[in-house]
Amino acid sequence: MEPAAPNPPDPLDPLVRQPVDDRPGHTSFARKALRKAFPDQWSFLLGEIALYSFAVILLTGVYLTLFFVPSTKEVVYEGSYEPLQGVQMSEAYASTLHISFDVRGGLLMRQIHHWSTVIFMAAIIVHVLQSFFTGVFRKPRELNWLIGVPLLMLVLVNGLFGHSLPDDLLSGTGLHNLEGAIASVPLVGSYAVMFLFGGELPGTDIIPRLYVIHILLIPGILLALIPLHAIIHTWRRPHTQSPGKGSSNTTVRGYPFFRTSIAKTTAFFLSVLGVTALLATFFQINPIWLFGPFDQGAISSGSQPDWYMGWLEGTLRIVPAR
Repeated sequence: MEPAAPNPPDPLDPLVRQPVDDRPGHTSFARKALRKAFPDQWSFLLGEIALYSFAVILLTGVYLTLFFVPSTKEVVYEGSYEPLQGVQMSEAYASTLHISFDVRGGLLMRQIHHWSTVIFMAAIIVHVLQSFFTGVFRKPRELNWLIGVPLLMLVLVNGLFGHSLPDDLLSGTGLHNLEGAIASVPLVGSYAVMFLFGGELPGTDIIPRLYVIHILLIPGILLALIPLHAIIHTWRRPHTQSPGKGSSNTTVRGYPFFRTSIAKTTAFFLSVLGVTALLATFFQINPIWLFGPFDQGAISSGSQPDWYMGWLEGTLRIVPAR
């Protein structure tokens, strides 16, 4: 007779369990959580890519807020970028140029922030499409779908607001489109424009207000909804899987969270960070110094929004002129 296989080691060592049990008393929950099986299939990685990109966005965003000035006050640029020296511009645009050319690592951080946003958007959109076409929105997972769709809308809006903050010519063109979309709302559209912009475009309050919404309001909502979405998706309702022998609506095929999943997910986070850093290093994105400061009378004919807002741009183009 073969000897029985030894039981797997307890993730919580007794030396750790005893002090914790004497205080909060949650080691049983922690032990169960550490042994939980996480699925090991490609569709599960889409949510992880989005989560890790969001973490990179937060980290780089904190760095950028240390130097960005959300103000439309007019100043004369005296920075190191010679083609714009002596040009009158807003403090927001001048501070973005300062980040790009005078802050150590500033341009790299700006580009990582922008590229991680693009990856974040792409991962969420593919994740939503995959969930829709595989029927993941059905019972008993409809609650997670109802959380995920507003998450997508919030991310799209926050991406648009962040793209508008530098107050360059390209982002100003986007604000023109935003103003038109808001003004088209029946009854309250014109009042909403005056409230948001602090007057007629470009107004005096739009950049500070977008800044507060971009770095505080929407990220705060996302920080509440994303963990809730992840908890429901991975802990309360097991991840869906392809039909087959042994598969059901309550089983999960994968590896335990500790130690296998932790090691794999840490390596995956570093991979996402590395790819984002490589893109930011070798592929230029949103070179605001080439566009110049916002001027209502000078709109570039080649201006276009980021790809994830292309649906709005296309909708505006097909609407008949009045």
